[in-house]
Amino acid sequence: MLKALTIKDNENFLRQVSSNVDFKDKDLTQNLKDIKEYCISNNGLYAMACIQLGIPKRIVYIKSTKPDSTTNAENEQILMINPEIISKRGKTEFWEACVSGLDNFGLVERPYEIIVKYQNENGETKIQKFEGFSSTVISHELDHLDGIFHMDRAKKLLQMSANERVKFRKSHPYKVISTDCEFDYEPIEDHKSL
Repeated sequence: MLKALTIKDNENFLRQVSSNVDFKDKDLTQNLKDIKEYCISNNGLYAMACIQLGIPKRIVYIKSTKPDSTTNAENEQILMINPEIISKRGKTEFWEACVSGLDNFGLVERPYEIIVKYQNENGETKIQKFEGFSSTVISHELDHLDGIFHMDRAKKLLQMSANERVKFRKSHPYKVISTDCEFDYEPIEDHKSL
């Protein structure tokens, strides 16, 4: 079974830009199987990018986009290959965490709505709109494909264990600031070691 890489031992690897997927890649079927199995068998995950499993390819798996539930029972099974955000608007805030980011817990602004162009596992091109918390989860994962962590975008950064984060989020829930304003990320300084 694959293991999630973390910034403790693999930060330089995780900060690389993932490669576009070639559907003729002989390892692609196994890569897709690996990320699905990892996400389904690990509670506490909303989603994951393949780079986090040591596979630097532009693949993400979305398990759940419900803010209060990441259990296997609510598995959405959205697989995105070569995804790109082609439109974004609105603004939200959420205290984000990440299995690869360890106990780093950051308040991050994300677009309320995104339109994503991607390919499914059959190579078919899809264009899909995501709103609210779905947009946050997917934006977080797509950042991983470009070597960006939620800590790089955080307005505030804390150190909290998983149990502490659950309690903290009860009094600091997902927040919609605007559903229709223009959105762009603040520039990120050059990546620095965490």
